[in-house]
Amino acid sequence: MKLNIGLDCDGVIDMFWEPYVDKFGYPKTQFEITKNVQRKLINDRNFWINLPVLHRPNFEPTLFCTKRTSSKRYLRTWLENNNFPIVPIYQVLYQYDNKARFVKGKIDVFVDDSIDNFISMNLAGVPCLLMDNPANIHLGPMLRIHSLDYAEIEDAYNLALEMDIFKDFKLYYEQGLSKSN
Repeated sequence: MKLNIGLDCDGVIDMFWEPYVDKFGYPKTQFEITKNVQRKLINDRNFWINLPVLHRPNFEPTLFCTKRTSSKRYLRTWLENNNFPIVPIYQVLYQYDNKARFVKGKIDVFVDDSIDNFISMNLAGVPCLLMDNPANIHLGPMLRIHSLDYAEIEDAYNLALEMDIFKDFKLYYEQGLSKSN
């Protein structure tokens, strides 16, 4: 059975961090990033459609889900310009909302680079794998992937199923999933 895979955008398929830092410098807090995105970048079409490609999947994802507040048209233009498949895009406009409620029942597994999204999705019963990046390295190796290679995602997903990690995510998380191994 072929997996239905959902993908995050910023930090998974596109490179957001470096262009953000080039434009604003290193932020002191997450709030500063959110403020700059919501007040300055929200209508900056040029910024969003020119983000570099970070990872390209070797499969067609079922959907994309993002917490961007900018126009969904910018993302669709970026996908088209970079020859990504045009599949449904779910946009979560409230930063503290859980992506799980938008994608549950539509996918088998989701890939995100955000620790908060990774944890909240798994706790909500949506299997989520963590895309490796320097900002989340302290979370340890469990459920971590390093590329958008279908075989790597499928292997990580199946291993987690065999170990009941998705089913017992809360227990695994409380017992030290967040500790580096």
